[in-house]
Amino acid sequence: MMKIYLIDWLSMSLKLLHVIAGIAWIGASFYFNWLENKLDRLSNRDEIAGHLWAVHGGGFYYLEKYKKYPQTLPEPLHWFKWEAYVTWISGILLLGVIYYFNASTYLLSSDSSLLPSYGVGLSLLGLLLFWLIYDILCKSKLVEKSSIFIGIIFVIIAISAYFYSNIFNPRAVYMQIGSMIGTVMVANVFFVIIPVQKKLVAACVEGTEVSKELGLMGYIRSRHNNYFTLPVLFMMISGHYPTIYSGEFGWVALIAIVGILVMIRHYFNLKGVGQSKNTLIGIIIISTIVLVYALAPSQSKVQYEGVVTIAEVKTIIETHCVSCHSVNPTDEIFVTAPNGFMLNTEEQIIASKNQIYQRAVATNSMPLGNKTNMTSDEREKLKAWIEAE
Repeated sequence: MMKIYLIDWLSMSLKLLHVIAGIAWIGASFYFNWLENKLDRLSNRDEIAGHLWAVHGGGFYYLEKYKKYPQTLPEPLHWFKWEAYVTWISGILLLGVIYYFNASTYLLSSDSSLLPSYGVGLSLLGLLLFWLIYDILCKSKLVEKSSIFIGIIFVIIAISAYFYSNIFNPRAVYMQIGSMIGTVMVANVFFVIIPVQKKLVAACVEGTEVSKELGLMGYIRSRHNNYFTLPVLFMMISGHYPTIYSGEFGWVALIAIVGILVMIRHYFNLKGVGQSKNTLIGIIIISTIVLVYALAPSQSKVQYEGVVTIAEVKTIIETHCVSCHSVNPTDEIFVTAPNGFMLNTEEQIIASKNQIYQRAVATNSMPLGNKTNMTSDEREKLKAWIEAE
């Protein structure tokens, strides 16, 4: 019991650290990409690539970007790297605490025959393989052909989502894809962006030339990270919305949402350089409407005939739900009821009928991983009772 209690504290602490570091990293990414787009590049000074005036927090700021580097290395020189590293480290630890530690419940699907250790191994392998494939593509000529490059990345993500949807539970599939993309982002920082910046600093100290290809290499990876950001943020919050990830084609919804979010990011990048197009807004809106319609819950063809009493509903709830959602949970994972949601009494069940419908009927996302084996007939009974109320 104490072990589970301490794991809850560890999970909360890691999640808080992950969110704080993520805000710092993503905030810096957004700011510097905005800055790059807004630079005034009409300066006549040979060494300056662009400059910008800004006002914030009660004061004026003036920023300049050098084409190469200043004559002397400025001190102190501020680096932006630990935000990325802490975000990834805390995220991987969080993935371990929540999904790997209880892999049979949180990671694997209820009908999976895989051992939990194999599931964890396949998850980690996905992180590594996605980075290796992406890195190879970036080092090839394909990186210069944006449409083809993006198309290949989307295909890889789609194949990965489909593969993991056959062995992981739907919520874990979204976390897996988000972790894969996040790993690529931090690997870009560690293996490419920071080494490029170190070479730039060394060239400044030694007074040597810097090739345009070197700066372009770091810029491309930074730009990719900028487009990856919104999909990763969505994956972080997706676990709260089973309507999206539940269902047979939850992995297709994932790909669609990634596409929409990339288009949104692209629109704002175009807007930053005065090239935004209203047609892109139209495509985003239409795509979102189509997705919302496609994910709408369908009416079951099998309707339960007869009157369902509250006593029958309470029996179903006691059999499948109160092991977790109780004053004193008996489940091996939870010390307290998740989110303080309890179903011990008839009054609590009646008051929570909408939540029960959403999680146990409309999306089938509860019981978690269907670990208590709630049947379709029992779900139909719950539906019939709720609709009659």
